[in-house]
Amino acid sequence: MKKLISIALVALMAAGGAVSANAAVKQNKDYQILSSKITTKNNTISIYTYNMKNTGSDGGFVLDGQKSGKRYKYIFKNYLSAPKTITMPSNEKYNIWTCLSSSMGGTTNLDLRQAGGEYVKVRAKLSDINPNEFKSNGTHTQDGHTYNFTRQTVKDGYYESVLFFQSGGVFTGAVPDSNGYVEFYVSTKVNHSVNYFTEYGLDVGLTSGGGGGTNGTEIYKLTFGNINLDYSVNVNDASLLQQYLSGNAEFDSLQMYHADINRDGKINVQDVTALQTAVAEYYGY
Repeated sequence: MKKLISIALVALMAAGGAVSANAAVKQNKDYQILSSKITTKNNTISIYTYNMKNTGSDGGFVLDGQKSGKRYKYIFKNYLSAPKTITMPSNEKYNIWTCLSSSMGGTTNLDLRQAGGEYVKVRAKLSDINPNEFKSNGTHTQDGHTYNFTRQTVKDGYYESVLFFQSGGVFTGAVPDSNGYVEFYVSTKVNHSVNYFTEYGLDVGLTSGGGGGTNGTEIYKLTFGNINLDYSVNVNDASLLQQYLSGNAEFDSLQMYHADINRDGKINVQDVTALQTAVAEYYGY
């Protein structure tokens, strides 16, 4: 890996000049990086919501401590008026579960020890994230019923669903707007994944329960540093960044976001070095 960094430096120092991350570029059709930023600390979770006013849903998430077995439950409607940051035990890892009043979904892992840092807000259309789960207006149809991520009261009961996004220690509960768009926060640390969770439940007549949701599906294009927008961050992304700085590749707006590794508003050889170092640390080179 040291050899890779040396090659990059030799190849790019002559080309030299930094490229402004604000230069006019083609917009990515699926994801828009917004100007909103937040900063968090390690061993904390931060809870945000988008467009969830008056949803009536009891949807949220549960963190189960892998060592202690202690359970922490968070319902998004309790955080509509203001986001909340909560300090968690520093020696614990967690399983994440989705939850509704009538059911809980499957789980994935969470480690908060290095989750602190900068997060930016992303705007995306749900059907672009996964057209197999979401319709163009952001709803989901299952077993003959269309869920819209609110509590839907019917004559003999209710239907309920929840959608949230998790990146590092930040959780964003969301209800799509009328055009099927959502906004949520993502980490700007290389290789920190961005995931979405869904759960669907009902209690209608003699039928109750849930299931069919998505348990921490990764949105690969939003993993920071994934410049070529494939399924992982690796040396291929550093190579593409070198090509861009040499004038042999063009980036869209999402790629420009991923390329500014040190988050200084410029794209240059320092970003190549930072990306190669982060990849080496992640893969244990």
